[in-house]
Amino acid sequence: MTESSCEIRGGDYEQAGAASRLLKEQLKKIGVAPEVLRRAMIAAYEAEMNVVIHARRGVMKTVLDDTQARVEVADEGPGIADPDLAMTEGYSTAGPEARRLGFGAGLGLPNIRKSVDRFTIESAVGQGTRLRFTIYLKAQAGGADKPNSLHIVADRCTQCLRCLPVCPTRAMRVRGSRPEKLDYLCVDCMSCIAACPAGALAVQPTAPELVAAADSVLVLQPAIIAQYAPACTAEDLQGAARQLGFSKVIVTESAESDLRAAVLEHSQAEGDGPTLGSVCPAVLNLIETRFPSLLGSVTPFLSPLEAVREQLSGRRATVVVLCLAQKTLLAMGRGPEKVDAVLPSQLESKIRPLLKSSRRAPVELAAAAGEDPRILRVTGMAHVVRVLEEIENGDMTDRGVLELYACDEGCFGSPLLREDPHVSRRHCRASMAAPSAARAVRRRVALEARPGLRLDSTMAGAIRKLGEINRLLENLPGRNCGLCGCPTCAALAEDVVLGRASAQACRRASGGTDETR
Repeated sequence: MTESSCEIRGGDYEQAGAASRLLKEQLKKIGVAPEVLRRAMIAAYEAEMNVVIHARRGVMKTVLDDTQARVEVADEGPGIADPDLAMTEGYSTAGPEARRLGFGAGLGLPNIRKSVDRFTIESAVGQGTRLRFTIYLKAQAGGADKPNSLHIVADRCTQCLRCLPVCPTRAMRVRGSRPEKLDYLCVDCMSCIAACPAGALAVQPTAPELVAAADSVLVLQPAIIAQYAPACTAEDLQGAARQLGFSKVIVTESAESDLRAAVLEHSQAEGDGPTLGSVCPAVLNLIETRFPSLLGSVTPFLSPLEAVREQLSGRRATVVVLCLAQKTLLAMGRGPEKVDAVLPSQLESKIRPLLKSSRRAPVELAAAAGEDPRILRVTGMAHVVRVLEEIENGDMTDRGVLELYACDEGCFGSPLLREDPHVSRRHCRASMAAPSAARAVRRRVALEARPGLRLDSTMAGAIRKLGEINRLLENLPGRNCGLCGCPTCAALAEDVVLGRASAQACRRASGGTDETR
């Protein structure tokens, strides 16, 4: 059993959600089933927001064991004169500030009661309210770790620590004089590569150079073509590719468009709430690892690059990849085709000299590609995480399609590309004129939750370790400075409990070393 508590400040909408996030992180670390996690988050978030909206202050206390989570939220507020009326959907006493921010719909207490297994509420006018709820826990089904493709060039590391805070799963460490990654947490998102000024984190191609085999196909994505626009079009690139020996150029643009159409149709036919598109494999990795409760909201289609691979019919192909996740997907393929993953720089060195004779006058910039008013496009890992948090908390319930990309401006913002993503997106439409591969393809194997954040293979073992982590955290400064080589104090405490680090690594805690990492 382990216990924790978190204070809640009334009226503090900027910090609202901290207590429920703490509970969510603990439940993920002990490995509860996604559907249980979702119910717990809805209940905890609603209870916390009731304190923020109505009370002066409060506290959320949690007790976890391997069978149940018991939560108590007590506040110092006006109290509830008629608890039965307060449990009625639509009844609310929220003030104008809360309503202006989108709260006060009168669904808080009813949502808590519907989400939990046991629920009680006590309130006294002028004194405050105390509610308690219990959720019976179920262990997450055992998923498998998946490979990743991040390559570390240790001798380039300058120990700037910029990779630590940007990782959405806290997978990065800097120990000694080199960066390290926790393979089971890495989601191939490229955030660390974008943040690293020294080139210590990189992508390695599967082929040392771009070479066309007999009857092979070159697969390009719109963001690649945009790097050569507006001086050159996709037709120019196709001609240059033939000079290099490729029999055909396939552009994934139509596969992306067809996927959007299939996702929109799926969203109209299936359920309520947000529908998450499957366009970015790094985001799918993130959901499997950190947000498994949202897997049911992901559409059952392959990403565009996977769909194109399905249509190669055993032919040899060279794909110019834009991220780690795409490279990993191609390496994991089980089809008969032989696929090489090369980098944009490898294409550039071979194809740029062949394009000099086919340069064109600049064309008028066209509207950005891929815009659809029915789709909310969210780009950049920080924004993606924030949106997924809101959905998981039950705070975003609008029905519609979300297209989530790990990189800023989607694939146009890949750290492997040279041009500013805002510019290249504008160039893209004017330069698209080559044969494209189209057809949305359904997954044969469903996405599944990964072991991810879980501390132990058994819930009892994870709860024991979580208790040890919480005790260690009491002696750490909580500044999340990264000087220990871990992204946060909580990450250091976890590494200590799991035998990956020493508590003496903290240079700010009493008794910590002051040695160079």
